[in-house]
Amino acid sequence: MSAGVATVAIVNWNGRHHLEACLPSVFALEHPGMDLECVVVDNGSSDGSTAWLAREWPTVRVVAHDENRGFAAGANDAAAAASGDVVAFLNNDCRVAPTWLVRLVEALRAGGAAAAGSCLLDWDGGRVDFGGAAMNFHGHGSHRGWGRPYVADPAAPPEPALFGCGGALAVDRARFLAAGGFDQEYFAYFEDVDLGWRLWVLGERVLYVPAAVAYHRHRGSGMDPGRWRFLLERNALASCFKNYDDANLDLVLPAARALLAARGRLAPASETGAFGEAERAFDRRLPALRTARAAVQARRRRPDRDVLPLFREPFRPSAFGRAYWEAQRRAVRAHDLARVFGAAIVDGAEGLGDFIDELQGRIEALDARLPEPREG
Repeated sequence: MSAGVATVAIVNWNGRHHLEACLPSVFALEHPGMDLECVVVDNGSSDGSTAWLAREWPTVRVVAHDENRGFAAGANDAAAAASGDVVAFLNNDCRVAPTWLVRLVEALRAGGAAAAGSCLLDWDGGRVDFGGAAMNFHGHGSHRGWGRPYVADPAAPPEPALFGCGGALAVDRARFLAAGGFDQEYFAYFEDVDLGWRLWVLGERVLYVPAAVAYHRHRGSGMDPGRWRFLLERNALASCFKNYDDANLDLVLPAARALLAARGRLAPASETGAFGEAERAFDRRLPALRTARAAVQARRRRPDRDVLPLFREPFRPSAFGRAYWEAQRRAVRAHDLARVFGAAIVDGAEGLGDFIDELQGRIEALDARLPEPREG
């Protein structure tokens, strides 16, 4: 990887108010030995974003679309248009520390990795938004350390991670494109999980870089809860279908479907219909998914036994409450998933139900203090 050019790529949809804080931090980045360019893909904004960019940031390259193509397609368009051999994807509702890009590029070069993810903090820098990757067996990625107080450790080295958060993720452009980029059918959510998982299957490496710090305005570009839930559930099933080997997919997919149905039964009324629609959408897409799966599996260079430890939390529940925990225990036992992932947390421990109920209460209290989401 030559010093060359590094591209910061931002996907925008009606986010001019976010860009007002994001872009100054981008152009304040340290980039010794590299040229810096910024590409913004605008997904049909109606808030004057493109005119504002042309007026206030004429050095930014803008790729303008007439409609909202989603984050995954927009990011792929940015990578295709980029001049840099490193492309650093950045959410428009983020700002970055001056050394953010340097730390990511250093990690890519030193570690021979295809992708490097950042440490994301909340907007004030006091709490962790993304402190490393984890995923449960049915494809739901999670942010390690979320909500915990942030304690800086400048000496913390990069470490292997299943994926990096797509909101602040650097990739080797050539290897990103060779791997197929983000799956554009995802539109948004878990496209970063799928990319990281696929890269490991293809023999590549992904790193989490604690010293590369970005700040995220939580829920700055959120969407309607039902739509959000639909995308999460559909996309998680698709990731499982494409990336597990044959033997593990045969065990996991029935259990994943059973738990999807359980979450649908227990969900809030505003989200209930999203679960069934997600499964139906997954089934409609199966012909295309079979083709995508065949392409991934034909290029497999790393067995599942070497990838699964990167999940870290294979039995982390995707819903709260005792009823769901019991449904997960039954599914794990019925489909012999302990044989795949180990016995840890299959049955739980005394008092775990109380812990889950308490955690749900803490999350609901936090949500009540957050601003309402904006669709994006």
